[in-house]
Amino acid sequence: MKKLLCTFGFVALCGMVSAQDIILTKDDTEIQAKVLKIGKNEIEYKRWNNLEGPTYTIPINDVFHIKYPNGSKDSFYVNLSQSKSSSHKNGSHYQGEITIGYGLGVGLASNLVNLDRVVFETVHGVRINPYLFTGIGVGFNYFYEQVEYMHHEYLTRTEGGGVMPVFVNFKGCYPFGRNTSVYLSLDLGAAVGVYGYYDTGSEFYTSVGPGLISGAGNFSIRFQYMGTGMNAILFRLGVTF
Repeated sequence: MKKLLCTFGFVALCGMVSAQDIILTKDDTEIQAKVLKIGKNEIEYKRWNNLEGPTYTIPINDVFHIKYPNGSKDSFYVNLSQSKSSSHKNGSHYQGEITIGYGLGVGLASNLVNLDRVVFETVHGVRINPYLFTGIGVGFNYFYEQVEYMHHEYLTRTEGGGVMPVFVNFKGCYPFGRNTSVYLSLDLGAAVGVYGYYDTGSEFYTSVGPGLISGAGNFSIRFQYMGTGMNAILFRLGVTF
């Protein structure tokens, strides 16, 4: 009988623990609670260890999500976006980024092999909502080595050259944390030669690839195209603000 009562007590205790709501705030604090009301601007709750005590409130903008005993969640990411710029509707706000990168040349033209390059880019625009960003970007690609094809022989030389991409950037984002999201990025624009071998005009420019934003950090891998023989795989690291 004593063993049976202990087992019953343990099961009841587990049921009580699992019946609580968990409020996770944006500073990673977990509040064990019984949620009473979710209003437009705030949440009312009682502390789980004092259900007969006072009723507390917390602004929705301070809450990441509420997890209920059945495993379901109410998330408030949009409200976090609104807190960054309350004057914008639907959470839209300014977003910028600065990145540096290294490109592995993958193209072969009739008279030139473009090898590795150093890349700098900056993009500024609007995070329309948690899932969509659009902006204008400008960059600089420094080509530090060329191989020229002449008379069926390769003549290798080291020579600098520069190209400046100017483009429109689109990002489709999927947030899965308070400050973390994966995205797919697309650039469309023109690459303008500014000095060296490449100062002869402009080419259509595009780059596409996945990325990750975590806090202020931004990492992505892109396929870059800016004319025949001028393509590369880019590895980019930067900051988002």
